[in-house]
Amino acid sequence: MPIEVDRRTVLWGFAFGAFRLGSIVAFGDLLSAPAFANGQKVPLAKVVILVDKTLCSGCRTCEMACANFNTSGQNSSSHARVFVEKECLKGNYQPKVCYQCADPPCLKACPVGALQVDRLRGTYARIIDEKICIGCQECIKACQQYFRPPRSMFDLQKEKSFKCHLCFGDPQCVKFCPLGALQVARSEKGFLVGYPVIKED
Repeated sequence: MPIEVDRRTVLWGFAFGAFRLGSIVAFGDLLSAPAFANGQKVPLAKVVILVDKTLCSGCRTCEMACANFNTSGQNSSSHARVFVEKECLKGNYQPKVCYQCADPPCLKACPVGALQVDRLRGTYARIIDEKICIGCQECIKACQQYFRPPRSMFDLQKEKSFKCHLCFGDPQCVKFCPLGALQVARSEKGFLVGYPVIKED
């Protein structure tokens, strides 16, 4: 079930090492949203997925739920927008989600405007309009400069890029995670997260 997260709740959680996005989550009232060279503001994402890797068992249910939702029943992890990195010998499992960056390198890199902000559903997630995408993969190249693996991916069959769109406001990875390692955070002020605010572990 989605949870409401305000500034105090998040900061309190960090004090005890609870749900986190990398090392820093800040809100829109603390720092201003970045702008492109032409002065256009990039609105902050109002919905993000928080990760507590200490709760992750490496079951990869999140990957299957994501792939199933986005490909009409195909459960291949290659179609998933979330990944679980596994160090089996150490028992270290870490879900990798899209941060919905405040300063999104993918959005800036797209030459045709296929990368957009989802105002329609109110999440303000950074999404790809596949009808506009030309398959140049510039968004993937831009993302992988800061995040490994890149959160934008390429569908070889469609010859289009794709990325997390938060399941249009109801992230399936969060809904089906059996241990609660993933949670949804919402803020009308927006979240200042992602590149260059955070560094992944």
